[in-house]
Amino acid sequence: MFRSLIFVGTLLAGICAQAAVWTDVNAWSPAYEARFAEWVRTEWRVDFFSRKYLPNGQSNPYYGMRMDCADTVYSMRIIFAYENRLPFVIQDPTASGKTISNKMSRWDSQSENNRLRNFLWFMYETISTRSLPNDTYPVAISRDTIHSGGLMLTTKKNHHSWTIKEILPIGVPYLVYNSVVGSNSGYGLQERQSWPNPDWVFETDFTPAGSAGFRYWRPAAYLNRPVWEVPGYSEEQYRIPLNKWVRYVQNRLALRQETDNQMITRLLKTTCEGFTGRVTAVKEGLDYLKKNSRCMDYATYDTYSTPNRDRRVFDDFMSLRRAYREILHINGGNQLSPEIINQLNKIFPAINQSAAAETQRMGVSGANSASVCVTEYLPGKTMDLAEFKRRLFAGLISNNPHDDGAYRWGELRGPSQRARSCQSWDPWTPDLSAE
Repeated sequence: MFRSLIFVGTLLAGICAQAAVWTDVNAWSPAYEARFAEWVRTEWRVDFFSRKYLPNGQSNPYYGMRMDCADTVYSMRIIFAYENRLPFVIQDPTASGKTISNKMSRWDSQSENNRLRNFLWFMYETISTRSLPNDTYPVAISRDTIHSGGLMLTTKKNHHSWTIKEILPIGVPYLVYNSVVGSNSGYGLQERQSWPNPDWVFETDFTPAGSAGFRYWRPAAYLNRPVWEVPGYSEEQYRIPLNKWVRYVQNRLALRQETDNQMITRLLKTTCEGFTGRVTAVKEGLDYLKKNSRCMDYATYDTYSTPNRDRRVFDDFMSLRRAYREILHINGGNQLSPEIINQLNKIFPAINQSAAAETQRMGVSGANSASVCVTEYLPGKTMDLAEFKRRLFAGLISNNPHDDGAYRWGELRGPSQRARSCQSWDPWTPDLSAE
């Protein structure tokens, strides 16, 4: 009888093990959180889902997963939990008081890798930036609480999120993320080593209720409970004046200061990445437009429009402009290399005037030896960062996916006839007074 009970228990355990997406045999602890942070710092890369093979020559089991910003955040935690046989549990956004975990059994007849991939795809259909506040909590401003494996979140208005790959020694976040994707999107992620504009991050609600800012994962025991009950919960980041938010947080997180050259180089790189990343996003919209002549519904429009992307690159230009002006005010730019000064003066030819006055003065900027980030934006057509800045600041760049390429890239001022005849949502235009 005793042997029979052992046999039945073993059989049931085997069935449960097969039914789960994966069997968790370890438990989250400070040691595993530290291992998670180190894994994100070293392994969480922009090619995590786009490389076919791992460094050891084996096939990448995650190759070909396509995701948006919230999917990226959740994937980081899910995959580490799977690889380390840890539990993954979140609040079910579709059922109050319920949870979703790795114990789901709907794919129990499939291989473990297929179970995991199907679980990820199921999660991508279920979660969003709206569910992230239920699974995370706001943290205090320190390197002990803001580190690799955490995340940044915007308010509902801008519905965007970033994973924190690491906090650089200069106190700046190294963020890995993705944007809304279309059917032709690639599998690569995006990255930036600079601050998102806090006015955009906290737009409409700079309070704990807005759920924006730095956050970390809730322990499973604190899901479906008031967020202020989570150990480590802090409202510190909401008590900082918004116009001093970046400077305050960076000073708290910095281990050393970067030089003027390093800062400008970093900001130029971030702005360039925003420009080049827009090329792929706009191309997806143009490809869709060629195959579909009818007006887009809201969901399709939201997929292929670029208001948030365009605002982010505008914010990056403004951050670069403010940094250059501040450097000139403090030391006249004598710590900047002549090459960087030439590049900056091409982008900002009237740096001592307002952004609006500078924009009125700028003529078409052709590529030359001072050009930065010369990019092919449409087949056979290129421009540099200075010309893109001119068009963007002049309000020529269109984020409306009903416009064709000439309007999307500011060769013509829109809206086009198609854009005028179709409904649009959430248009964005630059505010040159916000400097």
